Amino acid sequence: MRVTKQRATENRDRVVAAAAQLFRERGFDGVSVAELMASAGMTHGGFYNHFGAKEDVEAAALAHVFEASLARIQAVADEPDDDSRARAFESYCASYVTPRARDARGASCPMVAFAADVSRQGEAVRSAYSQGLAAYLKAFATASQTERAEAIRRFAMLAGALTLARSVAASDPELSDEILVAARSS
Repeated sequence: MRVTKQRATENRDRVVAAAAQLFRERGFDGVSVAELMASAGMTHGGFYNHFGAKEDVEAAALAHVFEASLARIQAVADEPDDDSRARAFESYCASYVTPRARDARGASCPMVAFAADVSRQGEAVRSAYSQGLAAYLKAFATASQTERAEAIRRFAMLAGALTLARSVAASDPELSDEILVAARSS
């Protein structure tokens, strides 16, 4: 029985969504194709109906995760006036460095989830990451109503704080909380 184009697209989207979640939780090298396909409810052999290599699904998963992150910050950037944009941006930043964000099994922010891992991957993955980061920083600058350099500084502080808080959450919860509080206050 032939699979319709719509069904093939739905299957591919399911694999990409499963990959995005697993890669955020365990890194690119911590997930096999067989595990990925099982998580998507499909057979290992079905992988090659959608992707030529694991690197292809890694790049697609990055694009998927960046799309969601970009939509969130773009909604702030699209606020109709400066005051509402400033309030939305402040709320966005405060929610970025919360215990909930820190304790999520897989970081929702692709910059936090993949920054250390992406440099060890192939060109397609590195390119997908850099394109996603560039688009995110552009929207972040608009949302923060600042010049690009200031937006990069602010975002680097947020991403760094969340990364550090996640890194010590299990071994030193007080330090982790302190990092989050310091980031929210700045």
